[in-house]
Amino acid sequence: MKRTSIRFGTWLAVLLVAIPLATPPAAVAARGGGGGGGGGGMGVTITAAYVAGANGLDPADASWNQASAVTVTLNRFIDYVASGGGDMCMGTSVNRPVTVRAAHNGADIFFRFEWADATADTMTDDTPKFADAFAMEIPYSGGNAPIAMGSQTNPVNIAFWRADLAQPQNIVAGGIGTPQPSPDAQNLSHYQNWGNGAWTVIVKRPLTGASVNQVTFARGASYSITFANWNGSDANRNGRKAIAMGWNTLSIQ
Repeated sequence: MKRTSIRFGTWLAVLLVAIPLATPPAAVAARGGGGGGGGGGMGVTITAAYVAGANGLDPADASWNQASAVTVTLNRFIDYVASGGGDMCMGTSVNRPVTVRAAHNGADIFFRFEWADATADTMTDDTPKFADAFAMEIPYSGGNAPIAMGSQTNPVNIAFWRADLAQPQNIVAGGIGTPQPSPDAQNLSHYQNWGNGAWTVIVKRPLTGASVNQVTFARGASYSITFANWNGSDANRNGRKAIAMGWNTLSIQ
């Protein structure tokens, strides 16, 4: 399957390039349905509550009262920018908690992320400025892919929000240095707000993936999921970010 590589500065990886995956996402999705039924996370469990008629892009929507809040701690800061692609385990310990909630209405699923940030970094330009960003990562197949953007044999699907982008991006990755947006699955929308020293970001996408380049969520199934955060005021970008060093579980009611 041919994919178009689109470059977003120096953000998700050293290079945004197309690679020949040993097991392309198309084959994985067709074989395993995008990882359903096998969320192998060892961290917390995030339950996506079913709420008929939910309009989760509204942060005041009543559906959020039925979605349990879970704290996921981003506990490792890595810096591929400084190391030139060194071992992820050479990072330093951090404690960056993120409150995560999820809900769906049977057609669309909403992910809500809230975290403390002293500044709202929303612009990039020719000077050394970087925007705040957040990502969630889910393997295409069951089981736990490598945290660092999967592998050629176990690629991952990433939903990537950045404060200066018009909409979040659906991204495919098969290892470090390989992420690329998938033009056939750019169906994400969002809400973002910074206030009182914290971000609230809500990402909406269909339960059913638009193509084999987007994981399909099935009711009653579980999926491995992990997260990353970039703080623009600290010059976070690309491989300079805080991550959760382990998989969590997303359970779809």
